[in-house]
Amino acid sequence: MLKLSNPMMRFEGWEPSGLFKRTPDTRSVEELRASIEAWARKVPDVKLILPELKNMNPKHLGLVADTIELSQKPATFYKDVDMINPEEGKSFWSPLEMLMVTFPIVSKQKPHAMDFSQEVIDQTGKLMSKFFLKSAADKNILLEKGADEKYRAAIPLVEDLAKEAISVPLDKSAYSRQKAFVDKVLSVINKDTDLEKIDYLKEIYKILAGRILPKFNIYNLLTSKASLSTIKENAKSLDLAIGMAYSHGKILDVNEFLIKDTNDVRIPFYNSENAPLQRLSREDLIKSMRSGI
Repeated sequence: MLKLSNPMMRFEGWEPSGLFKRTPDTRSVEELRASIEAWARKVPDVKLILPELKNMNPKHLGLVADTIELSQKPATFYKDVDMINPEEGKSFWSPLEMLMVTFPIVSKQKPHAMDFSQEVIDQTGKLMSKFFLKSAADKNILLEKGADEKYRAAIPLVEDLAKEAISVPLDKSAYSRQKAFVDKVLSVINKDTDLEKIDYLKEIYKILAGRILPKFNIYNLLTSKASLSTIKENAKSLDLAIGMAYSHGKILDVNEFLIKDTNDVRIPFYNSENAPLQRLSREDLIKSMRSGI
């Protein structure tokens, strides 16, 4: 049995701000187990997972090792997320302790939630990863009832959700963009969302790639009463509609466009961020532009 004096680490060196795509984890199952055991000799909170280590799905040992390592290292030079101290007045457990206890359960009962968490670590930077993991510990979102298949469908969306989150304007809160990412994840796995629409959401993000003006609320789309066939049909002309609205100084409402009656040729748009919704055909939109409306 392999025994390591020090754990094999994965997060050495400087990372650029924003998103960061990691190279694949090449540690073997034996190396991962030995690394976690080495961490346990240094970090008492890790000992909680040791009795379950051999029973866990080997596929998820990388997530365990990554989580421990992230908890012990600062996310950035300027900002960090505390995973090693209980939140005063709210819990007796640190986020790391909570994850060491819940990971074996999640691995057995909600394996896609573990896979999704690994994708977050692999596709985003340390700060967003640590914030997500702490949120998972604080809110117990990985064991959300009925959400495992939604986590499975959301795995290809991690990069898109993260890109959308980091485009959120910074506000006075310390972690506005990281919170925006977690909120988007919660919007996807919500009990009221439609799994088939989650599976199709990647196609919508492909159309929206590089666009900064359209209004888009994934929760509203995923819980809409519009059929998936309606959304797919409208998506065929979504790129054209975005370009049309943009060229006339308007902001397209992506949700309203995707769920509209497919025979309705009007474009739903806003003249500005806080203006009321309007609907005009292409021809009427051109006329309104010419008349200065």
